Amino acid sequence: MATRSKENIISRINFCIVNGLEKAFYNYGVIIARRPAVFMCICLILTVLCSIGLMKFRMEERPFKLWIPQDSDFIKVMEWQKDNFPAQFRIQMALYEAENVLDKDVLLEMLRVHEVVMNTSTEDATWQSVCAKMPTITENWFGRKRKRRSLRKENISGIETDPLLLSRAKREDNSLFDWSTFLGRDAYCGFLDSIPLECMEHSILEVWGYDRDLISDLTQEEILYDVNTVDTSAVFGFPVNFSQYLGGVEFDASGQIIKATASRQTWITEVNMTAIQAGDFVDDTGTGTEVDSRSFQWEKEMVKVVLDETERPKNISLYFMASASFGMIAGDTIIGDVQYLAVGFGVVFIYVQIMLGKFNLVEQRPLLSLMGLNCVGMSVFLSYGICSAFDVPFGPVNNVLPFLLLGLGIDDMFVIMQAWNNLTPKEKKKELAERIGLALKHAGVSITVTSVTDFAAFAIGSGTVLPALRSFCIFAAVGIAAVYFFQATFFVAWFSLDQKRLEDNRHGLIWCWKLQNWTPNKCSQRDLCQTFFSNVYAKYLLKLPCKVLVLFVTLALLAVSGWGLSNLRQEFNPVWFLPQNSYLFKFLMKQEHYYPASGERGTIYFGHMNYLEELPKIDKLMITMQENEDISEIDSWYLSYKKYWEKQGYEVPDPVETQEKFLDQLSLFLHSPSGSKYRAKNFNFDGKVNCSDPAPSILASSIDFKHRPLSLSREKIKAMDDLKAIVKEMNFSGFVEPYSRIYSGWETDKIIEKELYQNMGLAMAVVFLVTLILIANFVTSVMVLLCVIMTLVDVGALMHWWGLTIDTVSCIDIVLAIGLCVDYAAHIAHTFMTQTGTRDERARLTVAKIGPAVLNGGFSTFLAFVFLANSDSHVFMTFFKIFFAVVLYGLLHGLVFLPVLLSLIGPPSYPKEKDDEELADGEDSCPFTPQKKSDEQNEEPDHCTNLLENDTDLKNDPKSGKCKETVSLRMSESSNDKSSLCVGEPSVQIVSSYT
Repeated sequence: MATRSKENIISRINFCIVNGLEKAFYNYGVIIARRPAVFMCICLILTVLCSIGLMKFRMEERPFKLWIPQDSDFIKVMEWQKDNFPAQFRIQMALYEAENVLDKDVLLEMLRVHEVVMNTSTEDATWQSVCAKMPTITENWFGRKRKRRSLRKENISGIETDPLLLSRAKREDNSLFDWSTFLGRDAYCGFLDSIPLECMEHSILEVWGYDRDLISDLTQEEILYDVNTVDTSAVFGFPVNFSQYLGGVEFDASGQIIKATASRQTWITEVNMTAIQAGDFVDDTGTGTEVDSRSFQWEKEMVKVVLDETERPKNISLYFMASASFGMIAGDTIIGDVQYLAVGFGVVFIYVQIMLGKFNLVEQRPLLSLMGLNCVGMSVFLSYGICSAFDVPFGPVNNVLPFLLLGLGIDDMFVIMQAWNNLTPKEKKKELAERIGLALKHAGVSITVTSVTDFAAFAIGSGTVLPALRSFCIFAAVGIAAVYFFQATFFVAWFSLDQKRLEDNRHGLIWCWKLQNWTPNKCSQRDLCQTFFSNVYAKYLLKLPCKVLVLFVTLALLAVSGWGLSNLRQEFNPVWFLPQNSYLFKFLMKQEHYYPASGERGTIYFGHMNYLEELPKIDKLMITMQENEDISEIDSWYLSYKKYWEKQGYEVPDPVETQEKFLDQLSLFLHSPSGSKYRAKNFNFDGKVNCSDPAPSILASSIDFKHRPLSLSREKIKAMDDLKAIVKEMNFSGFVEPYSRIYSGWETDKIIEKELYQNMGLAMAVVFLVTLILIANFVTSVMVLLCVIMTLVDVGALMHWWGLTIDTVSCIDIVLAIGLCVDYAAHIAHTFMTQTGTRDERARLTVAKIGPAVLNGGFSTFLAFVFLANSDSHVFMTFFKIFFAVVLYGLLHGLVFLPVLLSLIGPPSYPKEKDDEELADGEDSCPFTPQKKSDEQNEEPDHCTNLLENDTDLKNDPKSGKCKETVSLRMSESSNDKSSLCVGEPSVQIVSSYT
C-alpha cells in the first residue's frame, strides 16, 4: 500500500510537470500564431539591443591567457619575470635540408640568405639596429689561416704579451685563456673596452668567417676537413662545436663527419627596453611578451625575404621560424577557417529546404528554412553581444560556436515540424492558431529537455579554471538559451505565416502570387523518410532477432571502446594550433626530426634579496639539483663564480666576506671570459655594470638547467613538482621559483584530466536532474543517462584511434558533446513516455513519430561541420573528429539501442488526462479521474487510419476491407492503475477483432 501511494505521488508530480509545460507551450503557440508580427519584432529588437555589446568585443589570442589556469605557479612566475626579468633576446632560425648540406652549393645558398638578412630593413630599423651584439676578439687575438688558427703576438692596450702567457694559453682543448686572472684589472678592463662588437648570427659559415671568396674556392675535401678540425669561430674568436649546427650527420669508421642532411642558421635580435618603457611596443601573442615596434616590424619583414624562393636552388629546402611566427600564424588560421561556416550554412539550408518542404510550387518552404537558419545567426549575435558587454573575452575555440548552435537550432526546428506533421486528423481540422499551439505543445517539452540539459552542461563548464574552456562555455550557454528562445518564438511566428500562405495556395517563394485551382502532384506528397521509419525501420528493429543483435553489438562496441578509452593519453602541445601547411609547422617538424630534444630547458629565478647571505642556500640548492635524477644539466653563474675564485685561492661562500667585496668580485667575474655570458642573460642590476667598478645591487638573477628526456605525462609532472619542492625546502628569504615555458603545458596536463572528469561528472549529474524533472520519470532518465555515458565511452575510444589526446580543446569538445548527445536520447525517451500501448507498440510509435526528426537533426548537424575536415586548424579538426563521433554514436544509441531497451524494460507512459480537447481549451485536469471512452473511441473504425495506418502489424482483409488482426493499444501496461488514466496527448484505445 505504501509503495502504491509512493507511485501515485511520483505520478502526480510527473503529471503536473509535463501537463504544466504542455499547457504553457500550447498557450504560447496560440498567442504567437495570432500575433506573429509582434513576436518577430520583439526578437529582432532584442537581437539589435544585445548586439550593442559587440562594441566591447575583445579577442584573446595570448596562449598564456587561454590554456593555463590563471592562478597557476607558471602564470605567477611569468608575471614576475615580465616585471623583473623581461626577455631581452629573440631568436629567428632557418633550417636547410639537402642531400648533403656540406656541399659548396648549399654553403653558398646559406651565404646568400645571410647577405639578404644583412640587407633587410624597414623604415625604422635595419639588421644592425635590431641585432644583439657580442664581443669579437679575432682581430686582437687570432689570425686566421686556411685550415688552422694561430695566436698572434700583438700588443694588448700597449702591453707586450709575454710568450709564457701565450704558451700557457695554448691548451690541448683549445679553450679560451682567461686573461682576467693574469692582467691587472685596469689593463684588462681597458682591453675589454677596445673590443669591437658583432651582430649575433650563428651557423656553420662561421668556420669560414662568411667570406664569399674563400667559400667559393672550397673543395669538398677542404669543407670536410674544416668542419672536422676547426673549433673556433672566425667571427667571434670563441670556441664552438660546429657539429651542433648539423643534423642527419653520417660518420666514417674513424668518427669523422662525412655527410649531413640538415644545417641550422640562427639570428638573435635584442628587444629595445627603452622603447617599451616609453610605450612603443606590441604584444606578441605567440610568446606572450612585449616587443618594441621597430624590432617586431623588422621580424615580419625578415619572414618575407627569407621565405622568398625566387633564387633558391630546387635541390635545397629551407624551413624558417621567427619569434613572431607563432602568434601570426595561429590566429590567422583559426580566423581564416571560419569560411567553412558559410559553406556549412549553405549546404544545411539546401538540406533543410528539402526536408521541410515538398517539391511543388506551394508546399516548398524556402523562406521558412531561411528564417530557421536566421534564428541561429540571431543567437550568435545575441550571445556575442551579451558576453562582450560583460567583458568575457572571445577565445579561438569560440569560433566553433556557430556550428554548435546551427546543429542545435536545426534539431529544434525539425522537432517542431515533426510535431506539426504528427497532428491527428481531428486536430488538423482546428483553426490555425490552435494547430500551432498543439504542435508547440507536443514539441515544446522535447526541445526544452534538450535545450535545458545543453544549457546546464555548459553552465557547469563555465566554472572551470581553464580560461579558454570557461569563455567557450559562457558563450555557448548564452547562445543555447538564445537559439531555444528564437526557434520557439521567431521560427514559430514565421511558420504560422508560412502555413497561412500555404493554405491560401500562394507561391512558396513569391507570396503575392496566388495559384488558382492548384492541386499538388502525387510525387511531392510522398515522404520517403517518414515511410521508411514507419513501414520498415520500426517494424524490423523491434523484432526479437534484431533486438538480440542490437544488444550484442552495443555491448561489444562498449567493451572494445572501453579498452580504447583506457589507452587515451593526456598531452597538450601548442604546436598543434599551427596549420600543417604553414611554414612554421614544417620547420618545427623538421627540427624535431633532425635535432631531437635532449631535454627541456628551464630557469630558476631569484628575486631581490641579500645574495651574500643567501650564497650558502644557493650552494646547497646546486648540490641538491645535481643529485636530482630528472635534471641532466645545470648552467649556473654561481658554480662558475665559485670555480673562478676558488682557482685563485678564495673560499666561496666566504663567511667573512663583506657585501661590497662580494659585488666587486662579482663584477670582475662577469667581465671574465668564463662569466661574461651570464652578465646580460642571468642578471638584472640596479644600474649599469662596469668592469672597473663593483656591481650595483642585484635586483634579480637566474640559473639555467635542463631536464633529462621525459616521455610520459606523469614523469614530466613529477619532475616539475620535485624541483618546486626542492626550491621551497631551501627557504630563501626572497622570491625564488623554477620556470620553464614547457611548464605551461605540464601544469595544464596536471589539472586537465581532473578538470575534464570533474566537469563531465557535474555536467552529467545536472543533465540527469534536468532530464528527471522535465521527462518526469526516473527509469527513463536513467536510460537517457546510460546512453550519454555509452556515447562518451565510444567517443573517447575513437579519439584514441584517431590520434587525439586529452588537451584543452578536446576537453571543451567533450563537455560540449555531453550536451549534444543527450538530445538524441532525450527526444526518443520523452516521446516514448507520451505513447500508449504495450512497450513494443509504444517503441514502434516512438520511432515512427520522432525518428525522422532525430535523424534529420543529427544528419544536418553533421552537414554543418563536415567541411571542417579540410581545415588545418587543430581546433576545427578536433571539433570535427569529436563531433563526427558524437553524431555517429549518439544516433546509434538514441535511434537504435534506446528504442530496443525501452521495448524491453521501458516504464509505463505518462498518466492520462480526461480529454485532450479539454486540455486544448485550457481546463484544469490535474485531478486523477479515470478517463471514460469517448463515443468516437467506441465507434467501430471503418479503416485503419491515423497512428495505426503505419502499424505494419495491421493488415486489411481483402474481402471485408476491415482489420483482420486484433489491435490492442492500451493506455498503459497496467490499466487498473488510476494514475495511468491522465492523458498527455490524444489516446487511441481499440480493443476489438474484425472479421
